[in-house]
Amino acid sequence: MKFNIVTIFPDLINDFVNHGLLSKAIDKRVLEVKTWNPRNYSDDKNGRIDDKPFGGGQGMLFKAEPIIHTINEIKKTDKTHVIFVAPHGEIFDQKKAEDLKNKSNLTIICGRYEGIDHRIEQTSVDEVISIGDFIMNGGELPALVIMETLARLEKGFIGNENSLIDSFSDDLLEYPQYTRPEKSSFGDVPDVLLSGNHDKVRRWKLKESLRITLLKRPDILQNRILSKLEVELINEIKDE
Repeated sequence: MKFNIVTIFPDLINDFVNHGLLSKAIDKRVLEVKTWNPRNYSDDKNGRIDDKPFGGGQGMLFKAEPIIHTINEIKKTDKTHVIFVAPHGEIFDQKKAEDLKNKSNLTIICGRYEGIDHRIEQTSVDEVISIGDFIMNGGELPALVIMETLARLEKGFIGNENSLIDSFSDDLLEYPQYTRPEKSSFGDVPDVLLSGNHDKVRRWKLKESLRITLLKRPDILQNRILSKLEVELINEIKDE
């Protein structure tokens, strides 16, 4: 999968992807990440890419031409799906990530200031995505969130693919996990996890996933078709 990140702060992206599993995936050519600075495609001799909004208002907007010129340059060599990250977009979650993983080439526009000239969205954006209902200074961190989430779904990104089984992978929050020591002044590991009984361990994990989902994100369960065992475990939890 290839990511084209349109940003006026390319170092923010490049520094991040040069660490950890993202860096290893790039070395293995599982991923390709390229940054594009729209200042390089500005018609202004000083590389200016922002201006005041018509009709008044706070702050500055990205001008249409530098961003659209950048996207057009990307499209000279790449058949790409263009995303703009903004609060009015579709919420990005694991299901959305599963949808996007089938795109082999993504371009993500990182806004700054008060936003972008709407003509960019009208002419050059395939979809708008939001990572949540809060305000940030720019789109670089949301772009990295999207990129890392999708990267985890790429074959070869993680050596042990069982590691991909995590919160939301089964539409449930993840169960609590423990490591050594078994006993501590801060608490003990549940006996079932030390029992060696795989059936009991699987049942415990499912029950605890249901418990934490009921407690923290009950909305997740509203549209879930529960199995007979899940109904039984939820009833047990409610009776405790």
